Amino acid sequence: MDSAEVYSMFEKIIERLNKQPEKPAEKQTEPAKVDTTAFEAAVERLDNAIVEVKKPTIVEQHHRHTIDFNIRSNWFFFSWVGLAIVVSALFWALADQRETINQFKENDLKYRYIKMQGQTNEENMYCLERKFQNNDSIKIVRKQVERYEELVKEQAERIVRDSENSKKISEIQQKVNSLKSKKQDNSSH
Repeated sequence: MDSAEVYSMFEKIIERLNKQPEKPAEKQTEPAKVDTTAFEAAVERLDNAIVEVKKPTIVEQHHRHTIDFNIRSNWFFFSWVGLAIVVSALFWALADQRETINQFKENDLKYRYIKMQGQTNEENMYCLERKFQNNDSIKIVRKQVERYEELVKEQAERIVRDSENSKKISEIQQKVNSLKSKKQDNSSH
């Protein structure tokens, strides 16, 4: 029921009440009986309309998902599948490359260890390979090699310093000798 209808009903009721003729004051008669059934019906319809308006409205939404295997419409899906294949191949290549790099690092450390030993034979090589099967042994070998390389570096620096010092000493000795010779030449004249 529309609120405009309710208002129009109320207006009709008011008009009917206003149309009743006024009774002269001289005659005292019984009060007129007003038919309120129409009014009560209008009030009841108004109450029903208010209840209907206060009810929450429920909006139903229906979603449909479809998968179509038409190549023209599923380019997005196939591009994602292709991208996933490419990414998987790159991860595999990266893992393989990492394994190769780790092998090179181990071989480098083995070479440096053999260089530290100065010589090797078949038995030492076999022992070295066994050491590289255990991570703790690899750490120990790495520390030994690094310590050896530090000592060699320090020794090389000392040799360079000693050679520089000996050059400076020889230069100073030459200057002293040249000054002595000049002094002797000056004193002989």
